[in-house]
Amino acid sequence: MIKDPAAVPLPRRHRSPERPDGLLRREIPLGKLATITSSRVAQVVAPAGAGKTVLLRQHAARTGDPLVSASGDGSAAGFTGRLARLLGGPDASTGVAAVLDLLDVGSARAPVVLHVDDVDQLTGTPAESALAELIRDAPAAVSFVLAGRDTRVPALRGMAVPRVDYADLRMRTWEVEELFRTVYRVQLTPETAAALCTRVEGLPMAIRLMHLETVLMHDAERTATFTRPAIGSARVTEFLMTQVLEPLPAALREFVVDAVPLGVLDGALCDLALDRADSQSVLTELAARQAFTFPVDNQRGAYRFHVLLQQYLEQLLAERLGTHLTRRAYRTAAVHLSAAGHWPESFRSHARADDWLSASEVLHRFSAHSSGLGVSSQLPAILFDDDPWVALADARRLRGQGKFGPAFDRYLDAEDRLTDPRLRWQCSLERSAVATWLGSGDRVGDPLVDDVSAYIAEAGRSSPARLLARGVPALTPSWTIARMVAAVLDGDPALVLSLSKELPDDRSSFVPLAGRITAEAVAAMALGQGSVAGFVELATAAERTGWMWLARLARASMSLVDADRIAEAETVLDECRDSDDDWGALIAGFVLTIAKLRFGPDALDVLLFLLELTARHGMRVPQSWFTKFLCDELARLGDPRLARYQAELDQLLTDPALRRTIRHHDSLLVVFRAPIRPPAPPALTAVETPAAPVAVRCLGRFAITVSGADVELGGLRAQARVVLRVLAMNCGQPVHDERLVTALWPDSSLKQAKHRLHVAISSLRTLLHDRLNDSDDTAYGIVRHGSAYLLRLPPGSAVDLIEFAGAMDRWRATTSTDAGYRVLDLYGGELLVEEGPAEWVLARREAVRSQAVGVAVALARRALDRGDAGAAVEACERALAIDELDTRSWMIMSEARDRAGSHAAALRMRLACQTLLADDA
Repeated sequence: MIKDPAAVPLPRRHRSPERPDGLLRREIPLGKLATITSSRVAQVVAPAGAGKTVLLRQHAARTGDPLVSASGDGSAAGFTGRLARLLGGPDASTGVAAVLDLLDVGSARAPVVLHVDDVDQLTGTPAESALAELIRDAPAAVSFVLAGRDTRVPALRGMAVPRVDYADLRMRTWEVEELFRTVYRVQLTPETAAALCTRVEGLPMAIRLMHLETVLMHDAERTATFTRPAIGSARVTEFLMTQVLEPLPAALREFVVDAVPLGVLDGALCDLALDRADSQSVLTELAARQAFTFPVDNQRGAYRFHVLLQQYLEQLLAERLGTHLTRRAYRTAAVHLSAAGHWPESFRSHARADDWLSASEVLHRFSAHSSGLGVSSQLPAILFDDDPWVALADARRLRGQGKFGPAFDRYLDAEDRLTDPRLRWQCSLERSAVATWLGSGDRVGDPLVDDVSAYIAEAGRSSPARLLARGVPALTPSWTIARMVAAVLDGDPALVLSLSKELPDDRSSFVPLAGRITAEAVAAMALGQGSVAGFVELATAAERTGWMWLARLARASMSLVDADRIAEAETVLDECRDSDDDWGALIAGFVLTIAKLRFGPDALDVLLFLLELTARHGMRVPQSWFTKFLCDELARLGDPRLARYQAELDQLLTDPALRRTIRHHDSLLVVFRAPIRPPAPPALTAVETPAAPVAVRCLGRFAITVSGADVELGGLRAQARVVLRVLAMNCGQPVHDERLVTALWPDSSLKQAKHRLHVAISSLRTLLHDRLNDSDDTAYGIVRHGSAYLLRLPPGSAVDLIEFAGAMDRWRATTSTDAGYRVLDLYGGELLVEEGPAEWVLARREAVRSQAVGVAVALARRALDRGDAGAAVEACERALAIDELDTRSWMIMSEARDRAGSHAAALRMRLACQTLLADDA
C-alpha cells in the first residue's frame, strides 16, 4: 500500500478553514502538470522560491502518489531507501532492485506517479545513477515528475521532456488576492494585489516574505509597502543572497554584478562592456542554473535578470564601487546599449549615471517618448516605473522643455523613491523651483527651501526693486541672474548689461547661458545690437545642454535684429502655447511684441494674449508693461478700445510699486519703436524672361511670391506653415494625410493629429485661394486628392526645388560647365532651413546638398585639369560654402594653390581641413 505523501504542515497561524494545508491550491500549474504526467517523465524547473515543492506536494496529495526529496548524502542506498519506505517496503529495503519490485506491485493495481524533489542535488552522486536506472527500468505504468533548479538532468539526457517552468509557477494578480484573502485573512484590493504581484514578478516566496513583513501593519501602511519596490524588504534581500547568489560559483557572482548596468544581456554586448570573450556561455550557464536569469522574448541568445535580482544587484554594485565609479559603469553601459539599439535600456542607464541630458538625447535620437520606455523595453516595465533615477531624469527633461506641471509630478515620484538624503534634498530643491512657476494650487514646494526662483516670481508679482535691493550672504551666479531679471522688469537695461559681466563665460550650464541670452536679448531691444548668427549660436548651445525653453527664447530673439525672423518668433510662441509652456509663451510674446513695435505690423494680438496670461498668473509688473504698450498701440491706430485699457492702466498705477516700475515706459517705447521697414525690392530677373505667376522658394528660407509680391505667412499658425512646407517640397505630388500626421504629430493620437491637419489645411486654403485663383472655375492652392493633399500651382509657376532637379538632370545628361553652374546658382541654401532637424526633411535635404557639392567638386576638378587654378578655387569655395567638411574640395583647392605657386596658402588649406575634421570628430 502506498503511503500518504501529504505535505509537511505549516505553522498553525498560517492556516485557514478554506485551505486546511495553509496553502493556496495552484490550479494553473497543477492543471498543466496533470496533462503532461501521461509522459514517462515530466520536469518542474524553476528558480528558488518559485513553489516547486508546494506544487509537487499538492499534485502528490491529489493523485495519492509518493513524493521523495533528493536532498541527503547523495548515496544510492539513502535515496532508494527513502523511496522504498514511501512505497510501503520494509525499513531495511534499499537498492534499485527493491524499489523496482515495489513499483511492479504498486503499478499493477493502478498507475503510479513518482515525485522527486530537489533533483538538481543528485548531480554527480551515486544517487543520480540510481534515478537514471529507475527511469529506464520501471514498469510502463510508472511515470516520474522531477523538480529542481537546473534544466540539465543527466538522467534525462537525450529525452524530450515536457516541463512546468517559472512562467507557469509565477502567481497571477487574482491568485495573490485570493492567497491573502483565504490563507492570510487579509483583504487586498485588486490594485494593491497587482502592485505587489508586479513588483515581485509573481515570485511565490517573495509574496510570502512580503506578507511576513507586513503582518502587523494596518491596511494603509501595508498598501503603501506593496506599492513600493519589494527590494526594500530585509527578508527579500536575505533570500536573494542566500538562495540565489551564494549557491553560485564566485566567478558567476562577479559576472552578474558587473553585467547588471546593461539590463539586457547578450554575449556580444556583455563581451564589449565587460572586456571578455565568454559572456554567452556564462549567460547560458546562469539560465540553466535557474539563477533568476530568463530569456528575453523575441531576441535569441539574450537574457535578463528577474526584477528583484536586478534591483538587488544594482544595490550591490553601488556599495562595491561607490558613487563615481557606479555612474561611470552605467555611462559605459548606456553607450553600448544605444549602439545596439536598446534605447529604453540606454535611457535608464544614462539616468542612473545622473546624466539626464544624454538620456534626453537618446529619446531624440530614436524619435521616442518617455512614456514608451516600459512598453518598448526588453525589461519589465516596473523597473522603469519604480526607478527614482528614471523619474529624476524625466523630470529634468520636462523642466528643460518648460513643462513645469508634469516635471513637478515626476520630481515627486523621484523624491518619494530616492533613499540617499542628499539626493532627496537636491530633488526637493529642483521641485520647489519648479513649483514657484506653477502658481497657487496643490503643487507646492518644500517650505524649508529658500529658492531664488521664488524671489524672481515675487518680483514679477509685486516689486522688482525689492529684489534689486535685497542683500545676500554670497553673490552667486543664480542671484546675479535673478537681479538681471528684476532689472528687466524694472525697465533698466543698463543694469542688466552691467550685471551680466559678473557671470562666468560658460555655455555648458544653465545659469551663465541663461544670463548670456538675457543680456544679448536686452542689448538687441535697447541698443539695436546683436546678430542673427549670435542668437543661433546661443540657441544651439542651449539645445546641447537640454534647455529647450532657453533655445526657444534665443530663436525668438533673432526677430529683434532681423524683421524676416518675426515669423520665427511667432513659431516659437505657437510652440510654447501648444506645449502649455506659459512662461516660455510670456517671454517669447514679450520678445515678439518688441520686434513688432520695431518693425511692424501692429502687436495688438500678441499684447492681448499677454495681458490674459499675466492676469491669470498674477504677474502684475509685466501686466502693467503690456497694458502700457497696448494703450500706445491703440492710440497710434485710433482704436476705440483705448478708453477701456487706459482705465485698466490707471487702476494698475494706483500701486506705488508699479508706478515706479514703469517710469521708463515712454523712453523705452521710443527706443523700441522704429519706422516700418520699406518693402523689399523685387527679385532681379532677366529682361526677356517674364516673371512666373507664382514662385516657391524651398532652398534657403521658405517663401511664396504671387505676381512678384511676397505672400505674408506670419498670420498662419506654426502647424499650418509646416504643412505648407511639406506640400511645397512635394509640389504637384499628392501627400497622403497619414504620412502628414505621422511626420508632423508623431506623439498625438490619430484623431487629434487629423483634426490638427484639417485645421491647418483650412487656414492654408483660405490664405491661398484668392491669391492663386482668378475665378471660382479654377482650383489652385491646396487640393484634395483622395486621402491625400497636394499643392497645385498655375501654369508657368516656378518652384526652385523642381528647377534644381531639372538642372541636375541636364547636368547628368550633358556634364557641361554651363549646366553645372546652373545647378549651383539654383542651390540657394539648405532645404527648408526653418524646419531644423525635422525627420521628414533630413533625407531630402542631405540628398540635395550632396548633389550640389558633387557638381561643384566636379567643376573644380575639371577646371584644375585644364590648368585654370582660379576657376578651380572658385568652384571649391562654392562647394565649401555648402559643406565645409567636404575633404575633396579642400584637397582640390590645396592642389590648385600649389599649382599657382602659393605653397603657404596650400599648407594653410590642408591644416584648416584637418582642424575642421578634428573638431567635427
